[in-house]
Amino acid sequence: MQKFNKVIIASFSILLLLSSCSPSIEKAPVEVMYFLLIDRFVDGNPDNNAGSNPGSYEPYDGINPEALKQYQGGDLLGVTKSLDSLKAMGITMIWISPFIDNSNTDYVGWWPYHGYHPIDFYKVDEHFGTLGELKLLVEAAHGMQMKVIFDMPFNQTAADHPWINEESKKNWFHMDETGEPYAITDWQNQEQIERGELHGLPDLAQEREEVANYLFEVSKYWIDETGCDGFRLDAVKHAPISFWRDYTKRIKAFAGADFLLLGEVFWGEAWRIEPYDDVGFDYLFDIPGYYAIRNTFNKGAGIGDFSKFYELNGQNLPNTSFATLIDNHDVPRFNVGLEDNAWKKQMLALGWLMTSPGLPVIYSGTEIGMKGYSVSDVSGESQDYLNRLPYPKNFTLEQVLQKKQFIELTRLRNEHPALSGGDFKELYKDWSVYAYVRTGEDENVMVCLNNAGTQEFISIPFPQGVDMSEIHKIYGEAVVRTEEGDLLFRLPANTMSAWKFEGEISENMPKWVAFTNRLSADYQLKELFYIDVEKDINQFQIAGDFSNWVAGDFPTRRQGDSLFIEVPLKPGSYQYKFILNGNTWIADPHAADFSIDPYGGKNSILTVN
Repeated sequence: MQKFNKVIIASFSILLLLSSCSPSIEKAPVEVMYFLLIDRFVDGNPDNNAGSNPGSYEPYDGINPEALKQYQGGDLLGVTKSLDSLKAMGITMIWISPFIDNSNTDYVGWWPYHGYHPIDFYKVDEHFGTLGELKLLVEAAHGMQMKVIFDMPFNQTAADHPWINEESKKNWFHMDETGEPYAITDWQNQEQIERGELHGLPDLAQEREEVANYLFEVSKYWIDETGCDGFRLDAVKHAPISFWRDYTKRIKAFAGADFLLLGEVFWGEAWRIEPYDDVGFDYLFDIPGYYAIRNTFNKGAGIGDFSKFYELNGQNLPNTSFATLIDNHDVPRFNVGLEDNAWKKQMLALGWLMTSPGLPVIYSGTEIGMKGYSVSDVSGESQDYLNRLPYPKNFTLEQVLQKKQFIELTRLRNEHPALSGGDFKELYKDWSVYAYVRTGEDENVMVCLNNAGTQEFISIPFPQGVDMSEIHKIYGEAVVRTEEGDLLFRLPANTMSAWKFEGEISENMPKWVAFTNRLSADYQLKELFYIDVEKDINQFQIAGDFSNWVAGDFPTRRQGDSLFIEVPLKPGSYQYKFILNGNTWIADPHAADFSIDPYGGKNSILTVN
């Protein structure tokens, strides 16, 4: 009891320190969201590390990766103690992983440190703290003009949830006619995805009125108890759209229009998100955009494909606002696969996030370049816990510098609202260089990205409809000058730069410009071949992470039964497939190496030195 009282006293001390500011929040014109796994962040109270089961906790010491399948000690009080640091980083909104009481067992060898195995929707898990400490976190954040977003896991329950054995709840889960749960065997089949068990966890039947009402009442409880500012809603594609349409409408009616609803529709293909375009979420995670960003700034895909992706997204999803990201807890950290200039490339990707439309979401540790790993090993077994390392208690000198550079980016976005809310229009794009303008009511900003590993010099004619004068650099190392109606740029390798300028931009200026077929100095031309034994292939194409997995119009030629294709590539390792006659995707039989693709087949691997 004495230790408990010390924690409560410490908690109220923090509250008194922070409550001198008004707890009300005015709607900020600019938002930057920070996502953290509570257990992997900061340990504010070591007494709750093991919860009620000593076997649930084993601290990671850097050489025992299996410990990462257990709790690591982070808690709600640790988040509250970190609010000053998060505020100083330019963060305005904190999304915390699920705090709801989890199963107290190690399901298939993994403890539910992540929070997605709920066993009591009305309790706080003892590993993370108490209801009082949750309220303290929200109130303290509000006192610092920051918002707190709760992660709500409404798709499933823990495998040992008491409902499993309750006769009155037997219809609350999806079961087949024999009373057995459904297994997802086809991950392209929406009916299976909605009715089948995700990771073997009992799947709730949200289409049933009593289940939908229960989840709504749970939501009302946490809003009323804590005054939180929104929900991140997990596994949206695994519940019926009709449920989400009704749920978002009811929550908005209850909590108000400003209560944020952020939906996770985890599809890598943009067209699969289209059914959710008008369901009622304020934001959807831009998972397809995550892959486009990774393929471009990590893997070396061309800016032309990158631009085309966003152009098509805008056409197909006109009502959707996106929460943008370069990584999170479900995918590899951005730096996986990078060696040389990893941080510079990560800063370039973050630069795009901070200067492009959408709500930037930063995964805890990304701001200091925390190391990541592949989400599966060579056999395909999950090892995503390796991308969930505990947040360091002390920073290295390199991490201190990286955090400072990250803060410069958030400051850029926070000080120039045109970067978050202004119109977006392209100025120029080639294989490696991307220039665009963001225009708001009171300011115009020009941004230029150089995704080449070499310094580049380009000339951009003043576009029609743009009157630029008094150009002032506000970020970066590049140099620009005007000469006879042209913008002349010197762009250091792997950098972003931004300028504020006076002038007018015509409403008739096109949003998208023509692609300029200019290769940066770091490209090499690689020729690949395929033996067409039957000589019946009329169309020979290639797609890979270097083209955002879109079939590119690369030069081809035939010599007897051999088909050749020439692809410009930067140094790096690439996955790819050949496409025969427009619809048959196959691995390159002559590739030096292969990897498992998401559908059980193979991708070819090509390394360019």
